[in-house]
Amino acid sequence: MRLALAATLTVATSAAALIAGGCNSRRPDDPIAALSSSPSPEEQLGAIEMLKEQVPLSEDAKRALRRTTFAQGFNLGNRQAAFDLMVKEDRKGLREVLETNIVRMESFEYRRWIMEQIAIRGMKDYTTVLVNSWAGGVPAWGNDERKRPEYEAMAALYGSDKVGDALFAVMMEASPVRQSALRARTWELLMRIGEHERLKELVSSSAVRPDDVMLKDIKQLVDDLGILPETREELIWLGKLRQSASPAYWKMAGEALRAVPAEQKTKFELRGIPVALAANRYAPELLGKTKEQLYDDLMGRLSLRSAGKYGADFKGWDTGNNRSESLGTQRDEVNWIDLVASNLALSMLDDPKVTAHIFDIADRDHQDQRTEYGGVVRINDAGQWEVVEVRPRVTGSDIRFEAPQELFDQGYTSLFHFHMHAQDFENGTYAGPHMGDFGYANSTRANCLVFTFIRRDTIDVDYYRHGPLVIDLGTVKRP
Repeated sequence: MRLALAATLTVATSAAALIAGGCNSRRPDDPIAALSSSPSPEEQLGAIEMLKEQVPLSEDAKRALRRTTFAQGFNLGNRQAAFDLMVKEDRKGLREVLETNIVRMESFEYRRWIMEQIAIRGMKDYTTVLVNSWAGGVPAWGNDERKRPEYEAMAALYGSDKVGDALFAVMMEASPVRQSALRARTWELLMRIGEHERLKELVSSSAVRPDDVMLKDIKQLVDDLGILPETREELIWLGKLRQSASPAYWKMAGEALRAVPAEQKTKFELRGIPVALAANRYAPELLGKTKEQLYDDLMGRLSLRSAGKYGADFKGWDTGNNRSESLGTQRDEVNWIDLVASNLALSMLDDPKVTAHIFDIADRDHQDQRTEYGGVVRINDAGQWEVVEVRPRVTGSDIRFEAPQELFDQGYTSLFHFHMHAQDFENGTYAGPHMGDFGYANSTRANCLVFTFIRRDTIDVDYYRHGPLVIDLGTVKRP
């Protein structure tokens, strides 16, 4: 692994030198001003060459070079030349600026080159740069974690069988207070490369430091409910629950989860807590059913609701595999939580008061061309459905709902997040979640619903969550 990667990196480094050398330089009057004002690439390169002659570098020169490594207006060769100089003269400053900006870099070619340089130069002190980059999604690099350039760089630095150990070291050595975001990213990466049992053992059997809020919260979740969060978003969700949810909430959650079949508790997700609570309060018979029983029940109910008749048109979008919204084609993909949540959603739609409220929100959304409408769905203490509308964070687009913090705060204990597709009464080609909605579900890890006008008196309903997975729940008529 190391030899193969080293050969690749040598070629990449040579190519980078050719790129940088292929640009003629022109020496500006003031190299720092030249890099700050982003003039021609020739003057930028000339400025970097002049700064090489002025070592040790002044603080102003270091700031200008740091900007060169991430700001817009610099070509690949000049960024690489600045990187080379900073590794020698401002190694710590370069690491700090890359830790912050690596995920914002729009040039994936340059970002990959940085990963390769970290590996070939043996820069273990830049492991946090690799972690921050790896934690961000890059669709162009695919979904195979072991083919990501960050993983390959860590394998070159530590050995392919020691990547997990290196990530554990980052998480445990980082400050629980000052570097909580880094620790959350590292936790997610460990889950993504299959260290589930090792993490569970960590929080179950080890003494947790008093100031380590993240591990304390996880340990409590595992001890009380047997759930191990997987992502950064779930860790944020857990933190909010631990801060705001009452002891009664945790007691009710424990009671509800005890009724869940044991085989469904393996890798049970945090989004399943409000689902189990809602079922325990509204339809407790759902909790004792197996996945197969829930699937058959839902298939029967959907056969009466025109499910699968309407769907979003993804023409022109790269969506990967053929996307399906039909439950009948997704038996292996859906899980117990999805099936309970979808059955609950259908029960909600059978309530005329709820559907009347949904149509009222959709009608007002149709009239308002500044934004989509949205909010949360929950079951109150009396066991009644509540569709709670939340005003968007900002307005300005009729095809977007900008979720405010209030929605997230309410959503942590709610059954569903929802929004409307109500731009037109005949909106069937936009029925169901679209690309931005999938991104929202992936980032929040919430259970979501989208309501789409098909006709003035008909709304199509879709359940969706991260993955993405979509279940068309069919249509509902205006009461």
